[in-house]
Amino acid sequence: MSDVDSNDISGGSRKRQPNACNYCRRRKVRCDSATRGGEACSNCISMKIDCLHTVPRKKRGPPAGRSAQLKSDNIKALTESILSSVPFNLPENKTELQQILRELASYIRILEKQLAMVQMSSSDLGNGSPEPIPVHAGESSTLGFQDDHDDTDELSETLKKLQFSQSPERYSASNRLMLIKSGIAANQGNGMDTNQDVFKRPVFWTIQPWQFTNEPQLPPLIFPPQDLLDRLIDLWFVKSQPYFPLFHRPTFERSVISGLHYHDRHFGETLLAMCALSARHSDDPRTLTHESALSAGFKWMQQVHPAPTTFSEAPSLMQVQKLILYVMFMQTTSMPYSSLGLTGLGIRLLQDVGAHRKKSTPPTVAGELWKRAFWILNYIDLSLSLNLGRPRAMTSDDYDAEFPIECDDEYWEQSGELAFKQPLGKLCQLSYWIHMLKLVGILETVQRATSSVRPRRKPDPDASFLRQQAVIEIDKALGAWLENIPAQLKWDPQRQDTVSFHQSAMLYIMYFFLRMETYRNGLATYPTSLEVCVNAAHSCIHIVEAHCKRDYLSLGPQMLAAIANSGIVLLINIWKAKRLGLDLDIDLEMGDVVKCMLQLERFEQRIQLAGRLWDTLLNVIFISGLTGVYNLVIGKQSSQPKPHHSASASTMQFDHAIAPTSLPSNSFHDPVSENSIATSPYIGPALGLIEADFTTTQQQDWGSSDTMDISQGNWAEYMESVDEVLRSLKPS
Repeated sequence: MSDVDSNDISGGSRKRQPNACNYCRRRKVRCDSATRGGEACSNCISMKIDCLHTVPRKKRGPPAGRSAQLKSDNIKALTESILSSVPFNLPENKTELQQILRELASYIRILEKQLAMVQMSSSDLGNGSPEPIPVHAGESSTLGFQDDHDDTDELSETLKKLQFSQSPERYSASNRLMLIKSGIAANQGNGMDTNQDVFKRPVFWTIQPWQFTNEPQLPPLIFPPQDLLDRLIDLWFVKSQPYFPLFHRPTFERSVISGLHYHDRHFGETLLAMCALSARHSDDPRTLTHESALSAGFKWMQQVHPAPTTFSEAPSLMQVQKLILYVMFMQTTSMPYSSLGLTGLGIRLLQDVGAHRKKSTPPTVAGELWKRAFWILNYIDLSLSLNLGRPRAMTSDDYDAEFPIECDDEYWEQSGELAFKQPLGKLCQLSYWIHMLKLVGILETVQRATSSVRPRRKPDPDASFLRQQAVIEIDKALGAWLENIPAQLKWDPQRQDTVSFHQSAMLYIMYFFLRMETYRNGLATYPTSLEVCVNAAHSCIHIVEAHCKRDYLSLGPQMLAAIANSGIVLLINIWKAKRLGLDLDIDLEMGDVVKCMLQLERFEQRIQLAGRLWDTLLNVIFISGLTGVYNLVIGKQSSQPKPHHSASASTMQFDHAIAPTSLPSNSFHDPVSENSIATSPYIGPALGLIEADFTTTQQQDWGSSDTMDISQGNWAEYMESVDEVLRSLKPS
């Protein structure tokens, strides 16, 4: 059968060209390859594509699965033919046309995934800017965080080529790399060539198309109305940012104005998480999901997905930021354990990009934001570990990250050498956070001393002495920290600047909390331990009272725990005094316990953890047999006006004829005039007593101290009852 031109159609039928190439057969044009001596046909030459007669013929396989496993060369040839200057003739056969469209669509999908990978690896979207910042070849692959073993010599360049991570943003300090480096270093003087290009087979070093995880189809984000959105953003930067500096305000606000939250889901969820936290400071009814004020912000936090859906790419800063906000929100609800797990995940994400290591490059907005995120999550990890009695996700042996630069946001983006430099004589609001972070090491020491879960196999006769020495060392560190508090953050109840006043209060509350945590294990053994804890509790309570009179701030779990622990310490002291018949003004002591409960009841209107801690104090009052004293103190306050209470405390009926506490009329958003705050008589003496105890504790012989003897009661049984109350009220 002779070849017939495709245009020769007889009777509506067309004879097939047996030796025609695929291109000519599909386009129904004459193939002249036979007359060209087996060379490529003129049609393929004009289209600049491979011809069937110049490549080995492959066996035809079944068409099944062809759309799933594309031949990229064929698709490229088809694309080039469509885009060429020669008119492209669409096939008349509907099946062939559908096949072309399916192949093109699949090819476009693959290209889009590859483009997304390239953009992720070459851009730093974590700085909050709506425009990606290119990362040029040769720049650091871990956001400027370098390993101690990385050098700038040829050996280091060779090792960089051996990174086992696909994304250039990922941090790696693999033991295999250290082994290779040791081997190369040992043979470097033996003629070993370290400049040779590293051999990598792409199939084993690149993410294959079938390894991509399909992201779930999430519904569109629903943001607050624009006026409420603007108000909630402002509330964050006024009420939360000065105490937990996570963002850079100019960059964040530019991103919101540009509408980035409508295009970048991670940023959109970060914005919603910010709104959820700010809702606790707002009286706008639009922030509520239900009638209860405890529901404020949940409608926005429910749209946030804190955990990544895929780990094929290095995490972005926005992903970590929204996780931190989610943890900050949930840790004060009835589900704090979700925060514990997510904190561990967040630390792993930070380690994935090397945020736990020193930064060797000049400061940048993105680099400083990574440091802020790391230190906030590290602080949360330590606080949750201490409060919940769980091991930490990371210890100080695992990181060497530097503190954030002590410079306010408005000076980050100055030109030239002025960038990231605080003007001389200008007080920096970030000084508070830097000084708070200096407590992290002390806090970790306390956590290690109080949260050991491995019992000793043999009784250690020196254990008591070592514990005493640890207490003394912690005392020394706390004393040095207290002396070095910046002048603008020294405690002054008459301080006019509101932000500095609250920052100072939070520093001192944390200081007294650590004093109580340091000495609480010695309450049953050393009389001085209880004295130190009582003094710290009095000081803490009155600082909290002055702090809450100035303005409403949604305190975190660590500050709320300090309030509750202060009340428990005073109740233990009252019980001991009653048992031993000591000379103690019990009504005055119980008055401070009532102040703790008043403050917790004030916060429980928005924070569930505060309500739980209020219940804890009430249960300790029950087991201490102090309900009568408590009711007597409450009765003396009955002349105060009683505003509307939260249902958790005011509508419950208590046994033992105990009355609920009452709130001052300005309990939430009605700040008291700054000039009306009176200095509590306990503040000065308590500080003096603690400092006196601090100086004498280091010199006393702990081993010679008499153990506490309560002849009219069973101290061990009472303390076991207190512990049982605390365990039973642990969140589940």
